[in-house]
Amino acid sequence: MANLDFYKKHLELSTVEEICKALSDTLIETNYTYEFFVNWTKVTKNRDAFKYELALLKSLKNCSNPISDFRDLLKKYPEVIKVIPILLACRDGLLKVLNSIETGLRYNTFDFSKKKYNAKEIDDIVKFTKNSGLLDMLCRMDSATDYLLGVEVGLDTNARKNRSGLFLEKMVTETLNELSTRNPDLVFIEQKSFGYVEDKYQVEIPPALRDRKFDYAVINKGKATNIEVNFYGGTGSKPSEIISSYTNRGEVLSSAAWKFVWLTDGQGWKKMQRPFHIGVDNIDYVINANLLRKGLLEKIILS
Repeated sequence: MANLDFYKKHLELSTVEEICKALSDTLIETNYTYEFFVNWTKVTKNRDAFKYELALLKSLKNCSNPISDFRDLLKKYPEVIKVIPILLACRDGLLKVLNSIETGLRYNTFDFSKKKYNAKEIDDIVKFTKNSGLLDMLCRMDSATDYLLGVEVGLDTNARKNRSGLFLEKMVTETLNELSTRNPDLVFIEQKSFGYVEDKYQVEIPPALRDRKFDYAVINKGKATNIEVNFYGGTGSKPSEIISSYTNRGEVLSSAAWKFVWLTDGQGWKKMQRPFHIGVDNIDYVINANLLRKGLLEKIILS
């Protein structure tokens, strides 16, 4: 349940409705930092991993017999085959393709991860590359290297969800670093399991959580606090699942005298007021980036 005494003492908020309004009114507008858009280090590394194969593919530019020339290239340099899936924005080295739906579902399987290929396998891969449209594109493009960089940038956008909460985690880490310099007895641990905390710091944990991981655990003079961090810029079913999970975690942790803090932010909560209200009502401490900056996390940990 919401620790109303804490909110009343530090924020002069007496009800769950008041807490929800205070949090909603101070949600940050975006989680976009300069690092949010593209992880250039990762995408260039992924591209450069195929620099030799891409150089060989350059020989196809403006060729007059694409299928024959590509077949000859693969026979002489079969290592080129492994780059084909990624040029189609697929990470998998083994692809199944639906070949027929008229006389029943029939599939062709293509393995791009082998070191050796027989003549039939090479012919099949040539047909795959032709039928997927990639071969024609390879014959027209000026730079397969630049093309792959674009593919990697596109694939990297899938990682934005993982980066969405990183700036909040950075804020928490900075806060805890600063707090620990002023409180030598305070220890914080990032991205470990509860079992790790129990084994290394001899802190009691509920057995049900031993193998579960956390974002942060803070130990201050024998008192332990778990902090979980996330950001929601849009809506969906995941937040409701998270709230249910965190409500249960908070109840389990309280049985071992742990505190539980949920740090969340994002404009998505403005459209998900009902689940947000449920979370605030059922979790002891819910704060956002604004309250973090105002020192509320420190007050929770040290109280």
